[in-house]
Amino acid sequence: MRDSDQLPRYYLGTALQAMEKAYALNHDARVGQNISQAIAALHQLMHQTAASHVANDNKAPYDPYEVNEHNSAI
Repeated sequence: MRDSDQLPRYYLGTALQAMEKAYALNHDARVGQNISQAIAALHQLMHQTAASHVANDNKAPYDPYEVNEHNSAI
């Protein structure tokens, strides 16, 4: 996997750690609810990012010279 593929995971992980630390240090219930929602959103985004990377890794490499079997005269 290329470094650029790891970059979104790095930033999401960093943001998640910061939000979890803010939640732990929080003393206002209203703010805590917003932080909790942000943490949940970051978890969801991380899950979607990981799922999209798995889906992209499972795709066969693109071959521009490959003949489409559904659109060939062979």
